[in-house]
Parts: sequence; structure tokens; C-alpha cells
Amino acid sequence: MKKPWNRKRAQQARDIGIYTTIPTMLVVGPVLGYFLGHWAGDRWGHQETWETCGLLLGLVASFRQVYLLLARQGKRK
Repeated sequence: MKKPWNRKRAQQARDIGIYTTIPTMLVVGPVLGYFLGHWAGDRWGHQETWETCGLLLGLVASFRQVYLLLARQGKRK
């Protein structure tokens, strides 16, 4: 019979899950922003401007989400 996880192992698994999502967030936000900017540039013109703005907004949004995730994680401990 397997032993149930204790609190320490559960906390370690939660930490691993959270810390592996951070790189994903930092990649997906700017990429999604770039593609949305590319779409907007095709639709309304000035493609480079829209792509740059989308990329920067995606980057800012990603860093904000990482900050909120880490702040919430810090309150739990």
C-alpha cells in the first residue's frame, strides 16, 4: 500500500509546478502579443508598429503575471 503524501512533499510538488509555468508564461505572452500585432498590422496598416506594441504589451503582461504568481506563492508560506 502506498503512503499518502505528506505536507512537505505536496508543497514541493506545488512549487515545482509553479516554477515550471514561469518560463511558459514568459514565452507565450510576447509571442501572442506579436501575432496579435501582426494581425492588427495586416488589418489597419503600419505592421511594424503594431507588432512592436503587441510584443511589448505581451512582455509586460507576462512579467505582471509572474509577479502576481510569486506574490501569491509568498503569501502561502
